Amino acid sequence: MKTLLLILFPFLLLLFACQNEEAEAPLDINFHVSGKVRNAIGQTISINAPSENGNVLVASAKINSDGTFAIDGNIPGLGYYIMKIGSEDKNSVPLALNIKDHLKINTSLETFSYSLDASGTAWSSTMNEYLTLRHEFELKMGEIANQQQKLSEEEFTIKLNESKQKIEEFSRIKIKSTPESPYNIILGMELFPVNGFENWNLDNLSYLELMNTAYQNTYGDVPASRSVASQYQQIYSGFEQYKTIENGTMDAPDFTLSTPDGNPISLSSLKGKVVLIDFWASWCGPCRKENPNLVKLYQKYKSKGFTILSVSLDDDEAAWKNAIETDGLIWPNHVSDLKGWESPMTQVYGFNSIPHTVIINKEGKINGIGLRGEQLEKKIKTIL
Repeated sequence: MKTLLLILFPFLLLLFACQNEEAEAPLDINFHVSGKVRNAIGQTISINAPSENGNVLVASAKINSDGTFAIDGNIPGLGYYIMKIGSEDKNSVPLALNIKDHLKINTSLETFSYSLDASGTAWSSTMNEYLTLRHEFELKMGEIANQQQKLSEEEFTIKLNESKQKIEEFSRIKIKSTPESPYNIILGMELFPVNGFENWNLDNLSYLELMNTAYQNTYGDVPASRSVASQYQQIYSGFEQYKTIENGTMDAPDFTLSTPDGNPISLSSLKGKVVLIDFWASWCGPCRKENPNLVKLYQKYKSKGFTILSVSLDDDEAAWKNAIETDGLIWPNHVSDLKGWESPMTQVYGFNSIPHTVIINKEGKINGIGLRGEQLEKKIKTIL
């Protein structure tokens, strides 16, 4: 069975994983971070290398009675690190440490995450500006989150993108003016496609390419360069796949599964209709919440050549059948292999969370992935 590879970005494990393998090497001291943190006497301030398995401690120090501290440690080269006070994530900031860096900060525990008054490195002033903008963005996100229940999914996405524009534009300006800047390993993340490519600024790809080329030429084979190259290639490949999907030229992998009555249904048997493959399960709260919208969608477009093929990731047949009846899922195409997350369908269609949707056009080509709400209906109307 053909496998559909989907590129996912929520984010950054490759960026972190490349550092983990070298972070523990006991080498000579080659960086220094010092300064003053008010109202944090006796607390531990640390430098950490993120990895797939959590943060790896690089170096740490206690904050003295007068608020001063000094951290000396070793890193393998330019990379993404996190400076943190104590164990709470709220008291952390991203760093772009390089060999021979001597970073100084002057802050307080209360303002540590957004106002460091940093100096001493080539990227200190950029970090100061970025942390201020990030703080403004987080405050704005808090306001949007309070309105989320009143907004449609599309309205929420629009507001999210609008609030992020300022910090994205700052990142683009900095990357364009100095593409080799160490702090671009943090700014570049702001240009990543968080929720797929549907609402992504496609110009961001050229900035990431510019940054990638500059890092390879400037730093050579160091964690940051390897990570930037991996992330750029992943995003580029994902965008190429997105274009293929949008153009409706990718064949949908065929499959055959059984209905609640034990009758086989194959995807190919529905060719000639626009098919929404809906991956769901009776135990999935968000799936059940979305079901009324799918019922409305089916009733609205079924007479125009649209149908739904619901593929359940249940492993309990009774629960699956009961959910179909309880939620009034009136279309005839319900299938499952009752293997839960062990179902081969998760690999064939490349997903690791539900609900997950795939739109198949009348020619049997994939024409949309992961769409919901207004975006889903808009796509269906376009290809009917």
